[in-house]
Amino acid sequence: MTAAVSSAALPALLGPHCTVDPERLRRYEIPERGEPGKASGLVVPQTEAEVASLLATCSKNGVKLVISAGRTGLVEAQRPDGEVVLSLEKLDQPLSFTTPDGDVFRFGERAAPAVHADALAAWWRGIGAPPCADAVLEVQAGMAVDAVNLLLAPLNLMWPMEMGSSSAASVGGCIANASAGANAVCYGTAAHLAIQAFGYSGDGREVLSDAPAWKAVPEDLLAINSAQPRPEWGLIGTQGVLGVITRAKIRAYAIPGQREAALIPVADMPAAMRIHAAARALFGDDVEEFEFIGKPALELVRELKGEAFRSPLARHDAPYYLLLQVKSHKAHIDLAGMLYEFLADDVSLPEEQIGYAPLKALKEIRHSITEASNARMRALGGGRLSFDTATPVAVFGDYLKVLEAELKAEYPDMALIAFGHAGVGGAHLHILGSKEVPVAQHAKALVKIVFDVTQDFGGTFSAEHGVGTKWGDDFIARAPAEVRAALIAAKRRHDPTGTLSPRSFALDRQLAG
Repeated sequence: MTAAVSSAALPALLGPHCTVDPERLRRYEIPERGEPGKASGLVVPQTEAEVASLLATCSKNGVKLVISAGRTGLVEAQRPDGEVVLSLEKLDQPLSFTTPDGDVFRFGERAAPAVHADALAAWWRGIGAPPCADAVLEVQAGMAVDAVNLLLAPLNLMWPMEMGSSSAASVGGCIANASAGANAVCYGTAAHLAIQAFGYSGDGREVLSDAPAWKAVPEDLLAINSAQPRPEWGLIGTQGVLGVITRAKIRAYAIPGQREAALIPVADMPAAMRIHAAARALFGDDVEEFEFIGKPALELVRELKGEAFRSPLARHDAPYYLLLQVKSHKAHIDLAGMLYEFLADDVSLPEEQIGYAPLKALKEIRHSITEASNARMRALGGGRLSFDTATPVAVFGDYLKVLEAELKAEYPDMALIAFGHAGVGGAHLHILGSKEVPVAQHAKALVKIVFDVTQDFGGTFSAEHGVGTKWGDDFIARAPAEVRAALIAAKRRHDPTGTLSPRSFALDRQLAG
């Protein structure tokens, strides 16, 4: 924020939904991950028109804003450092539902998600309960992903944004970040799960952004890369530095008639990726998830859960495990049998290495890894470095093998917790230190090893979580010059006074330079 507007003067300038009360600010200064920040104020607009007016006022008066969504991000984009926090938490309602035949349901006054779900389901039954795959749901940007799926479930529909933080993550935040998640191998990122995003540029002008169409990415190319934003997508995938998404039209997908999954031990990640290629050859686009879990990650979950931990495998001695999930909309086929035959015959796994379990139990293992890593980090007392990398699928297995070897050679006393979206070449990496060898003392060297190896394999240092302020220097150093130039040009067009997220991508320094 510029010195032209003092903190005390903010409520008078920004209106009745702005506060500078330290107690109110504290919640927005402490992200789920990372160090606390310091906000000069908080503004919680109640309408889209208020957002537009707010942005115009801030742009005119030099007030800087940081957007707060679910505050679950890894890259500190939501952490204020003197800026005003803009929260869209009040813009959390569904607006309309349109069937493929053009019938429209408009949601009523503000209500809880369950109330809206009941109203939509009653209307749908009243028009004969037609199939509604490819229906269009329009929602405000602050609506949580889980709330969207609560709304759609009675109609046998879903918005397939599969991630551990879906109870907090907002639709607008996911679309702005082009978040991937476990289902990206099948449905694409949140950018592709949208149809249109509506919002306002940094200076308050209305912006309509059309979502890119999803198509499978060749395995020798990067499938997810948030270090290369696409300004031509407008507010979609540009991580809130060009404008604010206030509502979006998203595509509803039919919930599959069948889903089957198994946990599979593998000797190494190159072997895992051979299984991925074979699964894609047999099941095609019906491979709904292909996740990997390193043995240390699985052991941390077992330690966290204690006696409540239930594994479908008798032993935990493989270096890596795969969570393979397949789907079908055909009720008459034996999907479980097909998956079993694939694993037993095509992959040649003995029966005791085919980890069948209820899907919910397998997902609980996968989504408990970060919580388990948090617990181990606190116990060790040496801090943690978290990374979100990706390479082309074709080299992903070799990449992880080389990276693990280099980290172990340089830092044998540090633990690598690896897991993520192998089907799109995405890895979440946690490096845990100890009191004797804290990560903070070696952070610069560790980051260099991870990013250099990732770059050597044609990968990206930020797959789906964005760049934010955390990786701004690396964006300057590693992003292609044409990518940086395009983002700077778009920033000048959409946000000429640098109102929004001024420190993300190190844009403040790049523009000053």
